[in-house]
Amino acid sequence: MKIMKFGLVIMMSLLFLFSISAHGLAQEVDTEKEEKRYRLDKVIVRDHPLRDESMVVTPDVTVINVEKFQKAGRIQNIQDILSEALGLDVLRSNITPSPSETVYIRGLDQSRIQIFMDGKPMRLMGRMGYYKVDWTTMPLDNVETIEIIRGSHSLLYPFSMGGAINIITKKGKKTDEAKPEISMTTEFGSYGQESYSANLLGGLFNRIGYSFAGASRRGDGYLRNNYYDTDSFNARLSFYLPTGGTLSGGWDHVASRTGYAVINDPDDPASDFDPSYPVVRADEVDRFTHDYEGRAYWGGDSCWKKRTNEYNILLEQPLGPGEVRAQVYQHQSERDRLYYTSTGVQNKQLGTKEYNRGYNLDYLDFELIRNHAFSLGGEYRTQGDRDNKDYYEIFSGYFQDVWSITSPLTLTWGLRYYEFQSDAYRAGFPGHGPYREMSRSEQKTWDTRRVENEWCPKARLDYEFDPSLTLYAAVSREMRTP
Repeated sequence: MKIMKFGLVIMMSLLFLFSISAHGLAQEVDTEKEEKRYRLDKVIVRDHPLRDESMVVTPDVTVINVEKFQKAGRIQNIQDILSEALGLDVLRSNITPSPSETVYIRGLDQSRIQIFMDGKPMRLMGRMGYYKVDWTTMPLDNVETIEIIRGSHSLLYPFSMGGAINIITKKGKKTDEAKPEISMTTEFGSYGQESYSANLLGGLFNRIGYSFAGASRRGDGYLRNNYYDTDSFNARLSFYLPTGGTLSGGWDHVASRTGYAVINDPDDPASDFDPSYPVVRADEVDRFTHDYEGRAYWGGDSCWKKRTNEYNILLEQPLGPGEVRAQVYQHQSERDRLYYTSTGVQNKQLGTKEYNRGYNLDYLDFELIRNHAFSLGGEYRTQGDRDNKDYYEIFSGYFQDVWSITSPLTLTWGLRYYEFQSDAYRAGFPGHGPYREMSRSEQKTWDTRRVENEWCPKARLDYEFDPSLTLYAAVSREMRTP
């Protein structure tokens, strides 16, 4: 039952795809007159001419080419690049990479925007704290391009109330040259910062592409106890199919440890003041933003530790007048949180495990009617912890039409459907204390399954005065995950 709906969508989509592929193959295409269409709000086509630029801003999306991007200062993580993009703000408490960092798109925080890696969601994780994005588990070493979609008009990204960021990784290259591209980088900076990274990119026989990246970064930080230590390894293997498609698989492993900046106050005996670090007073900390960071005291381990493994298989296949995109992915992580209070007690939250599994199927940019580019697709995913891996279930499907009304005027419209399920308690639940004393049979009488459904229409009208000036108006309805 858990995947029945997604399976039904797959079967209906495949029947639809095969029917329209026959229609598309039966048509004669005048290649001299046909205008090449490039899609900019899902995945960048690898031979796209815009990829020669370091950053391109269009009304739909901002595209950043990581290899060509340059800025004053050092670039060590994704946030260093995002801070330079129009309409984005990165909130940092210090120079140390931290899980508490927040990225805003036009003032909307990470509870209202979506983060993806190769189309795989990175924000909704597990059962506890799923709204939070841990940027320390997304290293820059294997990133090829970054797409930033501002606003909620795009139907291709679910739950993107304020916009979306899609991180696209390197997947090798199609070549018959056996010699790979190898790069190694070492950097040193203030406050004990060290960085070592290596990349290997290449292909074999025009049939196989590969990309491997490994890195180790650490530093002491500016504030007391605000150290970091991160090791990562990323691997991608691609197969270039005789049908013109690409089948790729990936594995991302990250192990990170970040020390919470502790209270360091000469007037607070509990802080065991160290004059070699800046003064940090308890009443000056924004506790809402920094969570445990900023509330911890010196005395031992006050830190965040996380081990993450991400796996995914992605198929991109031209079919008839459009392109099929299918993906299956799995996320596994374990995190520990430790911090000392002012009374010298160490609070521990150890072995919190998170699991995500999901499936996507899309058919993109097919033209059945002149001047209309249609896209449709669906996804099914589960989120949970060690004891209940299906605590959340999410199903959604969408339809989108990009209608080129005239040369300067374009209407993008469509509809997305959501179904959200989660474990819950029935009305009248007596509370956690008495609940722990109940027998299992009594507990089951209070268990229920919460279900929410929503239809979300969206529309956007663009008028291009010239290549450098576009006026648009958009209206949309979006569901925020409960």
